[in-house]
Amino acid sequence: MVFWILLALLTAAVVLVVIAPMARPAGAFSVPSGEETRVYRDQLSELDRDRERGLIGGEEADAARAEIGRRLLAAAHAPADTGKPRPAANRLVALMTVVAVPAIALPLYLLIGQPDMPDAPLAERLTSAPAAGNVADLVGRVEKHLAANPDDLSGWRVIAPIYARLGRLDDAVKAWGRLVAAGETDAATLENYGAGLVDTNDGIVSPEAQSVLARAVAADPERPRARFYYAEGLRQAGAFEEALRQVDELIRRSPADAPWLETAREKRREILAALKQPADTPEPPTLPASGVNSAAIEGMVDGLAARLAAEPGDRDGWIRLMRSNMVLGRNDKAKAALADARKAFADDAEALAAIDAAAAEFGITQPEGQ
Repeated sequence: MVFWILLALLTAAVVLVVIAPMARPAGAFSVPSGEETRVYRDQLSELDRDRERGLIGGEEADAARAEIGRRLLAAAHAPADTGKPRPAANRLVALMTVVAVPAIALPLYLLIGQPDMPDAPLAERLTSAPAAGNVADLVGRVEKHLAANPDDLSGWRVIAPIYARLGRLDDAVKAWGRLVAAGETDAATLENYGAGLVDTNDGIVSPEAQSVLARAVAADPERPRARFYYAEGLRQAGAFEEALRQVDELIRRSPADAPWLETAREKRREILAALKQPADTPEPPTLPASGVNSAAIEGMVDGLAARLAAEPGDRDGWIRLMRSNMVLGRNDKAKAALADARKAFADDAEALAAIDAAAAEFGITQPEGQ
């Protein structure tokens, strides 16, 4: 009996939801599409800031970005609302709905429904349900949208970091390049584009990359990645004094517990050697430790490890994983990453040589039997 009472109440609720919009002017609760898209763009910017401050992990950030991007694209293509009152015929439709919904739904449920079926536990439903919001599906939809609307900067802004997270760095660089070419001047986009140009060019800092990196540092002097690559460009060009000054400035602006400090110090020793100065030349003091949540950093590294376990063909990803674990002091995990990387590329002599060279550089000893 309780079931049928609940069924009646639910049916009434559905009817009210259906007919309510028909009984009010079309523009009663409409939101201008421009305002809606602005809100979503603000959410994307806030998400980037939270990611940079370590308040949200990589996987969570990508999922949130994907959902915001989906809503942004939907809002951008929503038809304009004229605000005109609906014709009086809508009232007739509403009345027919009140009668038709129960009249159709109840016999249909009695025919195909199973009111005697026991409840399914939530955990069981979640396990058997297909994953929603599949990232690959979203990427395909956004790519299709951008193919038809290549000037939609919001789409490129959404998809660029997703490309990077998926290991599609060439595509990410092209997306960031479109944004920069269109006039984007925020430091994060400039940094991502400039550093991406270097990463996809075997570490060589081209004149274009150096120009973009210089703009990123000028826009925000606190961008460590941009400043590091900018210093590397100076070193490659033979401007060792200025390169040393930039690396020292990076160290001076970094917290004592910054994960990139050791890499910066290695680069500093290279530059000192080029200047024929002692490797132990005193460096500038760092900022006090920031107290960044190490669990959040470790979570990002573990996310990289999980991705590589599913997609082991990313040689550079394995090298990043080894380096990150060593920086975090997780030597055992660094050794395990080396073993897994060697197993993944057992038939690729060139990749094995690069992996072993990186392991030697990081001070990782090869596991026994390798």
